[in-house]
Parts: sequence; structure tokens; C-alpha cells
Amino acid sequence: MRPIVSTNTLLAVAVSFIVGLLIGWMALGWWIAPVNWVDAGPANLRQDLQVEFVQMVADSFALTGNADKAAKRLDEFGDGAGPAVQAANAAITDPFEKVRIEQIVPFVPAASGQPAAAGGIPWLQILGVCFGGLFIIVVAGGAFFFLRSRSSTPATKAAGRPAARGFTPSPGSTAQMVQPEVAYPAGEEPISTFKTTYMLGNDLYDESFSIDDQQGDFLGECGVGIGETMGVGDPKKVTAFEVWLFDKNDIRTVTKVVMSDHAFRDETLTSRLAAKGEPVLARSGEVVKMETATLKVEARIVDLQYGSGPLPSNSFFQQLTLEISAWKKAA
Repeated sequence: MRPIVSTNTLLAVAVSFIVGLLIGWMALGWWIAPVNWVDAGPANLRQDLQVEFVQMVADSFALTGNADKAAKRLDEFGDGAGPAVQAANAAITDPFEKVRIEQIVPFVPAASGQPAAAGGIPWLQILGVCFGGLFIIVVAGGAFFFLRSRSSTPATKAAGRPAARGFTPSPGSTAQMVQPEVAYPAGEEPISTFKTTYMLGNDLYDESFSIDDQQGDFLGECGVGIGETMGVGDPKKVTAFEVWLFDKNDIRTVTKVVMSDHAFRDETLTSRLAAKGEPVLARSGEVVKMETATLKVEARIVDLQYGSGPLPSNSFFQQLTLEISAWKKAA
């Protein structure tokens, strides 16, 4: 199975999240559908409006003499009642108005002593939203780099691959971990070698093998699966396979397309499949080589047989056996 979570996908998700956050927060929250504040108390008014409110309280008391009502109205300022009355007294020049305001000073709540709440732009709220947005962006970025550092460990590994077997076989698979049939010079032995065989009729053929070092640390994954079919009806007539290598320390997955003799000589089909990876003609003994930042893989075609029927000669596989060996590059 090919790794289903790539770095590009994670980057796209992170960017989409941030862009969506900014659109919802700034475009919708500030311009298109901003928050409208209603039912604000005197403590939340601008200073000039607080002065007018204090004047109205003073005028009402001068006309009615109702001390309880004056005290109740000033109490709506909370701790800002005293500063609000002082600000009104300082802003008014009319001596008669000053006298009226001085008459309500005794009704200011005793605990009042802090400045009245300033009106205008709620900078503290804006700063809080800014820091909240920055926190979300930092968390999203941290999650992205964390996932990337884990190199988006392939789904087969995340799902709990069998540690002893080291690969995920497809239904009806004959894949197995084997000792290499080729003798390598001392010090150049592969860290992992697998053998897999496709047989006509295995329409779900898709093998993936975990590449681990001698300490059991996960380095990457390689595999082979059906790349292209031809004709109609069952079973599927496979004319090309995709052989791939995933390196957890690399941002790309290297793919080679192993093609039948007929498909390889079909320029239209070869050109189309080249978008998936470099085309390789399937021949017995052919070695498909792939390299990434820290891994090197060779997939050797041990045996192949073409199917027969109404389709062109040598156009689809009856059987294909691959021996896949992986090396860890020197640091």
C-alpha cells in the first residue's frame, strides 16, 4: 500500500486551516458580520457619554430630590462612579451644572475609586483575540511539523503492522521475507529482502513492505501494485505494475512503472504511464533501481510469464515474481 499521507497533503491542510481561520475571523468577524454590542451599561460608554449620563442623574435629582434613584443610577457605574462624577465636574463649565453635580457626590458608592471603563475600541479584547489566533497558528504549525517529523508513517504501520513479518500482504498474496538469492560483497548486504509474486486473477494485488534497520527502527516502506490494466472482463489483465519506494526522511515517493512488452512499445500508453514514474520494460533478470535520501532499493524480476488469449501477444502478465532488496545509505 502506498503511503496515504504525504507532506504536501499535510501542508495543504495546515495552510487551508490558517486561511479559513483568517477569513472567518477577519473577513466575517470584522467586516461582513461584525459583533454588535447592545444593552451596554454606563461603565461601558465613551467618556463624553458618561459625562452626559452623570449630568442627567444630577438634573433628575435636582428636580425630584429622589436620593435613592440617584444612588441607584450612579451604582450602575460600579467602581467607576467616582471617577465618572469627577470627570463630569471637570468637563462642565456652567456653575449651576457644577452645583447640581456636587449635590450627587454623596450618592457615589463608597467602594468606587477606580477609573471608569474607557469607551471606544476594546483594545484588550482585540489583543486577546490576536494572541488567541497566534496561539492557534502556532499549535497548528507544531502539529504539522510533528506529523512531518514522523514522516507521516504509512497507514499500514500506524494500523499496527506485524513486527515479525515486516510487510502487509494483499489478499491471496504469496509475498514473504526471504534471504537474497544474489551474493553481495561483505558489508553490502541489504537490511531487508522480500519476494512477492503476482498471479493472474489476484485483482487486489498490492504489496507493501516495511524497511527497518538492524535496531528495528522504521526507515521507510516499499512495495508493488497494479498500475494499469487492459481489456474488459474478469480477471483483470495487468499490463503494468507500479514499484515504489517511500523514505521517511524524504519528501517524495519514488515510483517506477514495470510494463509489459506490448505496453512498453505503445508510445501513447508509455507516455501516459510516464506521469506515474519512469517506464521500465519487464524482462527476466531486469533490476529496477530506486533511491531516496537515505534508502536504496533494487527490485529484481525473478520470473515473468505472459498470458494468452484474444489480446495482443505479450500484453498482460500471467505471473510476475519480484525480489526486492533494500539498503540504508551511509550517513
